[in-house]
Order: sequence, then structure tokens, then C-alpha cells
Amino acid sequence: MEILEQFGINPILLAAQVVNFFILLFILKKFLYKPILKVLEERKRKIDESLKNAESIEKRLLETEEEKEKILTKASLDAQKFMDETKKELEAFKEEMKQNAQKEAEQIIKKGQEIAKAETEKMEQQVMGRIAEVVAVAMEKVAGKVLDKKDQKEAIERSIRNIS
Repeated sequence: MEILEQFGINPILLAAQVVNFFILLFILKKFLYKPILKVLEERKRKIDESLKNAESIEKRLLETEEEKEKILTKASLDAQKFMDETKKELEAFKEEMKQNAQKEAEQIIKKGQEIAKAETEKMEQQVMGRIAEVVAVAMEKVAGKVLDKKDQKEAIERSIRNIS
């Protein structure tokens, strides 16, 4: 202990200071160090939680982007399919309208031909009637007598056969 006295250290004061140091250390540990560690631990936990949430959000964002791309692709395919179906229906409608127009044109032509044929027959009958009258008048003048109905008919038929 002589060495301590030579350096001017009082052992009782040193022991008291050591005891004071441990009391201060205990108080700091109990009231300051533990709450600081608790706050730091809580902060670390929140940071870890935030990182996990950020990863989760990023993962959901990627999934949402993929889902959006799938939906857009499907919508594009559906739109293209709809357009193709519409084109096919339009072509079918055009073809149907073309066929209907062609049928109507054929019917109009057929009606026109029937009307023309009827008119031709009517005109032939009128011409034949006129020819018969002319032949009857001519026969009367040539023969110098009035022909009866039977003779007129035979003469007219011969004349018509010759003309035809």
C-alpha cells in the first residue's frame, strides 16, 4: 500500500470511487442503456419490417404489371378476333347482297323477256289478223266474188304458211 501512498492515492477514496462508478454504471444501464437499446432494437425492427413491406410491394407491383400485360394482350387478341369476325360477317353480308341483287336482276330480266314475248305474240296476232284481212280483200278482188268463211279461212292459212 505504500506504492499507492507514494502516488498520492487514497485507498478508501479509490474504493469509494470504484463503488460510485459501479453504482453509476448500474443506474445508467438500468435507466439509460436499456431504454436506448430498446429504442434501437425497435428502430431496427421497423426498418426490417419496412424492407419486407417494400419487397412485398415491389413483388405485388411486378405481379400487377404482369397481370396488366396479360389483360392487355388478351384484350388485343379479343379485339383482333372481333375485327376478324366482323370482316367475315361483312364479307358474307356483301356476298349475300350480291347474290340477292343478282337474283333480282335475273327475275327482272325474266319478267322483261316474258313481257317482250307476250308483246311479240300480241303483235304477231295483230299482224296475222291484218294480213288475213288484206288477203281476204285481195282474194275478193281477184276472184271477183265474196268468199264464204270456210274459203277465207283456207286461203288465209295457206298465205300464212307461205309467209312463215
